[in-house]
Amino acid sequence: MHRLAVDLMFPVGGPSMEAAVVLAEDLVAAGDAGEATLEVASLRRDARRSEAEPLVRRMLAEHGIDLPLAVDEDAAYQLLLRAFGFWDLPVADLYVPFLNRVPPWEQQDDLDRTLFLLFEELDHTTDVALKPAVIERMRAAVRDALA
Repeated sequence: MHRLAVDLMFPVGGPSMEAAVVLAEDLVAAGDAGEATLEVASLRRDARRSEAEPLVRRMLAEHGIDLPLAVDEDAAYQLLLRAFGFWDLPVADLYVPFLNRVPPWEQQDDLDRTLFLLFEELDHTTDVALKPAVIERMRAAVRDALA
């Protein structure tokens, strides 16, 4: 569910509505379907985003995931941070947007600096077994900053 929510908020090449329809079908089959979920499950898998997105947003809300509309780049980035910190968005999905918006060192806030240093630590960690701990520290820093 959270992956679908992130894909809706940050479409890379346009998220496939097929994933939403398949998820809705699975929820119906599992007996966990409200009205909005049934509507999404009844869509064609190749439904256009413009037609499917309002239904998919309602389905997500039905399952406790309310997606605000990202009205500008800053709002979208804040939502991306929330998805990383609270929804376990993969770190790779945060990396490029972070690098694209991180200000110079003297203009960074505490979260920017912490994430910058942790990304650097992650990049230089050669033991793959240690990387999840660094990523968890990144998530914790985001949760603390957004709490």
